[in-house]
Amino acid sequence: MSLSTLLQIKKKVRRLTASPSPNQLSESDLEDYIDIFYDQDFPSHLKTWNLRNKLEFYTVANEDQYSFDTDLYHSVMPPVYIDGYESFFSSSRDEFFRIYPKINTEQTGPAGDGSAGPYSFTLSSIPVLKRQVTLSVVDTSGVTQIAYDQPQALDNSVGDWIDNATGLPLTGSINYVTGACTITWTNTIASTETINIKTSAYTAGRPSGMLFFNDYFVLRPVPDKVYRVSVEVYQKPSQLLSANDHSDSNVPNIKQWWQYIAFGAAIKVLQDRQDMESIQNLMPFFKEQEALVLYRTATQQADERTATIFTSHLQLPVGNRGFQG
Repeated sequence: MSLSTLLQIKKKVRRLTASPSPNQLSESDLEDYIDIFYDQDFPSHLKTWNLRNKLEFYTVANEDQYSFDTDLYHSVMPPVYIDGYESFFSSSRDEFFRIYPKINTEQTGPAGDGSAGPYSFTLSSIPVLKRQVTLSVVDTSGVTQIAYDQPQALDNSVGDWIDNATGLPLTGSINYVTGACTITWTNTIASTETINIKTSAYTAGRPSGMLFFNDYFVLRPVPDKVYRVSVEVYQKPSQLLSANDHSDSNVPNIKQWWQYIAFGAAIKVLQDRQDMESIQNLMPFFKEQEALVLYRTATQQADERTATIFTSHLQLPVGNRGFQG
């Protein structure tokens, strides 16, 4: 039997926490402690070379925002390649939108007719950015009604209206590409009032920049068709205890990690018991295993030069006699 199996990790955790009996530490609780450390704490403690990977996704025409799966990946880092072109990457909204500003333009919509609607109109500048359209009008009671758009999940080009006061949907829709809009307000609109429309128009094309913020990727320019986006990520270790496989033959991604996982899980058990003395006793061994796990990453990076403006050129090998002189 491999020493890196889940069974061996469990045995070691029980020994480290003096919990040989399930009455002291149930099997399900033990598995939870191991899995939580492995899937959540491990990638936060260590950024190992083995967890560095490439994330690829494909754009959709006229969609600028793409979600990031925090259950699978821990963090994102440059470089980013869009259709093979190295592109600008930022995690700062201030920096990104200074380069690609979201400028609102204002348009006057239809006047009220004494009813709540429906009111139909067409945007003058198209296409428009999703999540950036705002409608406002004063109703017959003198209260300003505000609605904003929310893209539909099943149709990439259509959005719904949300009442800003209640957060509830209003009847009507917006087509971000054609500009066709309809809306029915909650209250009636007098004939002396007109609907005010604010949008942010754009010209679609091949993206050359990407923002990563709030677990979303935002692309500029907005894609006009399908492009492949590739960025580097630190992935989370695959779950040691999958929903369908709790067998003791389960192994971590790298077999060498098993002792580090055992010490980490044991410390979590002792934390819940508030046994600080035992935690202090285990900490030197935990750090020793942590250093051993990091050794592989350090070895891999040992021959890598620190990136500078001069390292973008191809380097000649040591001893190469290609220089003239």
